[in-house]
Amino acid sequence: MQLAGVDLWASVQRCPPRPVRNPRRRPLARGPARDRPSRHRVAGMPLAKPYDEDRLDDGLPQPAAPVLKVRDTTAQFGAVTVSRRSFEPLRLWRAAEHPVDPGLEETCQLLVPLAGSLQVIWAEGHATPGVGDLLVHDMTHVLAARFRAPERGLMFEAALVDVPRSLVSLPAHQVGAMLGSIMPATRGIGALLASVVTGLAENPDSYRPADGPRLGMVVLDLVSALFAHAIETSPALPASNRDALILRVQAFVQEHLRDPGLSPRSLAVQHHISTSYLHRLFQDQGITVGGYIRAQRLDRARRDLADPALRAVPIHSIAAKWGFSHAADFSRAFRREYGVSPRDFRREAIRTAPR
Repeated sequence: MQLAGVDLWASVQRCPPRPVRNPRRRPLARGPARDRPSRHRVAGMPLAKPYDEDRLDDGLPQPAAPVLKVRDTTAQFGAVTVSRRSFEPLRLWRAAEHPVDPGLEETCQLLVPLAGSLQVIWAEGHATPGVGDLLVHDMTHVLAARFRAPERGLMFEAALVDVPRSLVSLPAHQVGAMLGSIMPATRGIGALLASVVTGLAENPDSYRPADGPRLGMVVLDLVSALFAHAIETSPALPASNRDALILRVQAFVQEHLRDPGLSPRSLAVQHHISTSYLHRLFQDQGITVGGYIRAQRLDRARRDLADPALRAVPIHSIAAKWGFSHAADFSRAFRREYGVSPRDFRREAIRTAPR
């Protein structure tokens, strides 16, 4: 979990007690001090005075240990980062003067508590997930976070996955609508995703380096499926008939990318709507029907070109597999999309692939 570009899960140092400067500000939670976590600040993180006691200062006693105990397992699977982390009860909050890392705006984090619970606060609201939940959030908007252990003397534990928002197979505004939501991690797609992420984080050394990109794609597909399912079914995120139809059309496209005859007309016929209405639906998403089909085909072809196991498969065969009838058309479309020819992309991807 990152806040303002700093890894909050790294080792942290306890802050010295500070007097309450503004008693009118209410602390995040109340109760006996022995039941509440100690205050901490991230080592090296520039917090105001050294932390913002105007926002949060409840006079908690400071334990004697100088450094927080943290256990961390993190692994990279292609574009996806998977982690399993545990640490003592902790509070963190952002100093107003600390800049936000622009790179975090492109990342979506999904967090599954395995032991304990947490409270995350944004300007727009807050969420309090526990064991059995899955939290979707964006670290650029987090103002404060509090992590609780299940019992005194134990540690908070969670599995996390960071995914590039641009690689989720949904329009950007639909991905944005998921941020701040809590979904079940004990049933349906949420349970499947939580199981995969936890398994990858527990035993990252069980997989060959070449497996990483493929497993990362599996995680991305599960995240996309989870979001699409939530948009269609969650009462907390009511989807209009237009949004639901868009998702059905996109799902159909994903299943039929290999069909060279896939086109706006065939999609319209399949979904019993006019071609002009189909174009209007996609126009509202800022894309065209043909552009969406082409982008998905190119993405699948790009995955195959980057796979060392498929290095012997001719490029024109990969193009045909994903619905490109003419190799020259595929090459031009690939260069426009990625700025490099399919041949050069494959050469560089295989050269830099883990061995």
